[in-house]
This record gives sequence, C-alpha cells and structure tokens, in this order.
Amino acid sequence: MKAICYHNTKLTLPNWDPNDQLNEECPLGIAYESGDFYVHIYGRGDGLYTVSPGITAIERKTKGSSLEQWAVKRFGAENIKTMCEKVGVTHPSIWRPGLYTYAELRQGLHYLPLKKEDEDQALFLLLQKLINIFTYIEPANCNLSCYGHRIRELIILASTEFENQCRNILRANNISPQGKDYMSKDFVKLNALAHLTEYEIIFKPFANLCPFKPFDNWNEERPTQSLVWYDKYNRVKHDRTKDFEAASLETALNAIAANIILYSVQFGPYLLSNLSSVLSSYFNQYIHLSLVNPDITTFYIPKLKLNDSIRKDYFVCDAFRERFIKPWTVISCE
Repeated sequence: MKAICYHNTKLTLPNWDPNDQLNEECPLGIAYESGDFYVHIYGRGDGLYTVSPGITAIERKTKGSSLEQWAVKRFGAENIKTMCEKVGVTHPSIWRPGLYTYAELRQGLHYLPLKKEDEDQALFLLLQKLINIFTYIEPANCNLSCYGHRIRELIILASTEFENQCRNILRANNISPQGKDYMSKDFVKLNALAHLTEYEIIFKPFANLCPFKPFDNWNEERPTQSLVWYDKYNRVKHDRTKDFEAASLETALNAIAANIILYSVQFGPYLLSNLSSVLSSYFNQYIHLSLVNPDITTFYIPKLKLNDSIRKDYFVCDAFRERFIKPWTVISCE
C-alpha cells in the first residue's frame, strides 16, 4: 500500500478554527487507505519538512469515492503524487522526514546506541577543532581561500570520518564494495539513495558566509573529482608540497558539512538539535541544517493500526498519543 502526497489548500477539520493558519504552517498533505478508513497526515513545507501524526484526520470510506477524491474534497488537494515507499517502511541508516521521536528514529533507522555514541564523539571533536580554527581565521567569504597546516589536519580527519560514515551506511543496507574495500565509486551510490544533494548547511553566527551543499554535482562518472572538496583532500593528503593551497578553509567547511549531513542521515537530524549534550549545544550554536526542494515522494509515512472500534465519523486525533502508530518495517535498499 502506497500513500499519496499533495498540497493542502482547504481547511475542513471538525471542531477546528477555520481562521487557523494550519495550511500555511503545514502545507503538505499525505493520505492513504487503512482498512475501511481514509487517513490524512499534515507535514511542514520547509526546514526539515517534519511529518506530524500529531494532527491526523481519519474518516470511514464512503462507497463510490476514491482516496484522491477524498483528499480533494476534505483538503483541496493539489499536485497529487504517489509516494515511492509503502506506508510504514523505512531503510536502515537512511533518514527521511516521517521519523521524529527518539524511539522511532532508533527503531526505524535500526542502529545501536553504542554506534550513535561513537559517531557523537567523532563529530564533536571535528566541531571542536573547527571552532578553534575560527578563533584564528574569521569564517567569511573573503577568507575561504586561507590555508594552513591546522586546516589540513582537520580536512584529513574530517574526510576519513566521511569515508567511515559512508561505509557504515552502505553496510547497513547490504551494499558490498565493488573491490576489496569501499572507495569513492561505492560512496557515490549514497548520493541518490540518501538524497544528499537536498541538504544545506549554514554556519549560523556568520551571516555573510555562503550556505554549503557539499554533495552538489557528485556523480558516478567522476566519483572523486566531481566531489570537489573530497578531491582536494586527496590531493593535499598525497602531495602537500604541490597542492597545499587545497587545504583551505572552504575545503574544511565542506568536509565538516558533509559529516553533519551523513550523521543526520544515519541517526536523524533531531538527535543533533534536541538532546541535552555538548554536541547539541555546539550544533545549535553554530549550525543550521535544512532540506532544499526535497523529493516529498521519498518521505517515510507512519502506518496506523485501525480496527472496528475506531470512530466512524470524520475526526482529528493525535496518532502518537492514541498509540495508533505501528512499529516501522525496516528494509535495506539492496
């Protein structure tokens, strides 16, 4: 069973103020059939595009009406599309909007707490080293070409950690290397699988610094060279004398941004911002992470367990609070 997604243009929720700004705050609509019922869930249209089962509309099916017709009637659905994944299905170590709480992130992404704690420490150390460099070089656009030994050290550390995170995600999805070990020709598969080009990083305290999208233009034809900052890492690692200028602040910022994105892919971005930890403190002070023009059809949609005891009229509920949501079914990409 697959859901449909659409743009909400009409607010007809029972006992809901018609002047409420819900359609402006949550313009994304997702609907599917569950037994004898139609289900609609709201979602945000910016930032991390959070899908919100806390505002779930449910109505018993009527004869002669389709899911699409119901979505148009109740929510003024426009630009209707079919979702890629079945309702209730996720992929290990590949986050998409639809997973939010700590419990469902852990279950839906299928990771062990010790694995997350290990990555927490690695990312914390990278951010700590970056912030130390900021005390010597102001992160402004005019300084992006600055280079030096400390920046080179950070680039090498961040790039090897990037490789480590790529390996973890590929292994979690049973994707074997093409050779003896994983290389860039294997890593590049994640660009499409994990939708990496959708992510954007802004370093918040530095308003004039450009946003970073480290995976733009990464392609399988040139898996190393097309990932520009990673290509520079390889050059400055193997021949510092010739390519020292490649050890620039811009290269380092892209490498750090790539690690933040892959961490978010493995464990969900909310664990970076919502927990009481030193890592979250660093993240909230320095980093803004968002999705830019994401493919909404690839979002994960929670599956509700509804039975004959459910109300038959048109009503709104908090699916979390009512414990309607089933555990996620985790399926590897390959």
